[in-house]
Amino acid sequence: MSRQAGFTLIEMMVVLLLLGVGFGYTIINIDFLVPNASLEKAARDLGGTLTRLRGLAVFRGRPYQLEYDLDAHKYRVIRPTSKAEQEEGLPEYIETDWFELPSEVSFENLQFNQQDVLTNSSRLIEFTPMGGVEGHLIHLISAKIPPDEQDRNRYTIELNPITGLVSYQPGLKEYAQVRDEFEFR
Repeated sequence: MSRQAGFTLIEMMVVLLLLGVGFGYTIINIDFLVPNASLEKAARDLGGTLTRLRGLAVFRGRPYQLEYDLDAHKYRVIRPTSKAEQEEGLPEYIETDWFELPSEVSFENLQFNQQDVLTNSSRLIEFTPMGGVEGHLIHLISAKIPPDEQDRNRYTIELNPITGLVSYQPGLKEYAQVRDEFEFR
């Protein structure tokens, strides 16, 4: 009797199990390969919220607000209620749930001009129905990356006061640096 060459079902299952465990371990620890991924994601999430609020304020013709809590490293939307909601007894504005930054990411500061830098407490900004907003820089910092690597462990988000557009820049950009880069020549 000749025996056929090949693998048994049990051998195949063991190999697949080992491959699965190996890939699972790699996916779980992929954050070590890209240490600033959570920092960039936090910046993009906050920037997306800013963009969405400006659009809602313009589209609905009502002011929307965003509240930063720098001490707790979170932010929330304060939205206006409709006339129907107000007739039902709701207040003029409703505060939504807080959006928390990832545990390794925090607010370093908010910079409203060269002199007005907020490092703690809270601040409320308003998006007007005409698309206007108080322009500012948001500096995020990551605890995962060593502090001596300043360009890698920080992220700057700019909210342009005229256009309401949001821009992202790795590293720590000061108010004057951002303005100089966008000057018309």
